[in-house]
Amino acid sequence: MPAAIKIFQIVFPVFCIIGSGYVFARFKKISLEPVIEILLYLTVPALVISSLSKKKLVTHDLITVSLAAFAVVIGVGVISHVYLRVIDRRDLRGFYLPTMFMNSGNMSFPLALLAFGMDGLAVSVLYYIAVSLMVYSLGIYIAKGEGGISEIFKLPLIYASVTGITLNLVDMRLPEPLITTVDMLGAATIPIMQLSLGYRLYSTKLTQAGISIAGSVLRIGGGVLIAFLITRFFNITGLNAKIIILSSAMPSAVINFIVSHKYNVNSDLVASIIALTTLISIITTPLVLLWIM
Repeated sequence: MPAAIKIFQIVFPVFCIIGSGYVFARFKKISLEPVIEILLYLTVPALVISSLSKKKLVTHDLITVSLAAFAVVIGVGVISHVYLRVIDRRDLRGFYLPTMFMNSGNMSFPLALLAFGMDGLAVSVLYYIAVSLMVYSLGIYIAKGEGGISEIFKLPLIYASVTGITLNLVDMRLPEPLITTVDMLGAATIPIMQLSLGYRLYSTKLTQAGISIAGSVLRIGGGVLIAFLITRFFNITGLNAKIIILSSAMPSAVINFIVSHKYNVNSDLVASIIALTTLISIITTPLVLLWIM
């Protein structure tokens, strides 16, 4: 099968479901808050446990993928700081959120699953866990200031992550009825995430074009560059390297808008960068997949 057709078959379902959420928003107005609560407190933790039970992890993989995710987030943060200090010279604390924290869930999960199967999804979940821990600690600290780090312990993600990784590493399997329950609940995560992303994008406006474009370049271009350098410098190969690069190339996460809006830090700019990076990713994502596959 030609590579271009294979890439199309991978990305089409992802953007089609996101587009469905966008179209749905034109005709039906709902509150996304309950949906987000269901994702955060039920389906995402279930998906974490479910996916980690499907592929036997080794400590090396866990450490490698997690540290790579941390390095990409911090690396893009440093580049963003240099941009604000040298080029833009404005105090835009919220600018760091959409450049540093990528959409490693809504888009990375289905792409990893369609491109690399359950093994790819399991590695993608490890990357997502690391980024999510940083969003709900460092991200909230950036937006809120003092006291932000403690927010991470109020969400079940950290406890689901510890549970899933522990069960995996000690090779312990949950009872079959419980595994089936967790699998079914976790399976709802990916389509709900994608539909929610499309729905949210409908009400997002592009503003401050110059800095929005700069933020988009930093998020996607900077993420890919740092991920590539990390995989080469530390000789990370195989599926781990592919998922690290793919996840690092994702657009800004919608959670950045929620955090910026809650703590009143440049939420319009954050929303603009999220929308623009998602639009750009229609082009960049197939190119990245073509490169790494």
